[in-house]
Amino acid sequence: MCWRQVSKFQKTLLVLFLYLTLYLLVSYALAPDATVSFVSDELRVGNKYVLMFLLAPQQPVFSDAEGAAVFTSRRCGRCFITNNRGLLPLSEFDAVLVAGERGVLGQAMAHMDPGKWYLMEAVARCLRRRLVGCAREPRLTALGSRQVFDLCGLCSSLLQQRNASLSRGLN
Repeated sequence: MCWRQVSKFQKTLLVLFLYLTLYLLVSYALAPDATVSFVSDELRVGNKYVLMFLLAPQQPVFSDAEGAAVFTSRRCGRCFITNNRGLLPLSEFDAVLVAGERGVLGQAMAHMDPGKWYLMEAVARCLRRRLVGCAREPRLTALGSRQVFDLCGLCSSLLQQRNASLSRGLN
């Protein structure tokens, strides 16, 4: 009886509202929860590889093979780079490389040792090519000590630091 007194426009709005409500309820019930999974302690490769995180917001995520290829193509040591935030917490990485300006640093630097932060100066084309086959080698500046490295130099420096800390831990 009341339905006949409502105009066609109001009926259309009511049907659309009910459809939208039903759609949202069903999609909410079927959508999986967003999860962030970290590597468990048994699978951690921290003692075998130097792990570096590349903080480059506009870059797509590196695959595992691409992260290893950065250093194998240069014939460097046992290092690995990724920009996948779900791999480990930032504090677990040996170095955090920030591509671009210093303004990006304020996003995540507050909770970490400044000795782990490096500013990367690289050509945009080099970043798009996943740091492989760059015409000009990326330049890394340590924020704590102001030392300048290339990727292989940083890799070997971090490997030496890791080996020194492991030998101190054993003694």
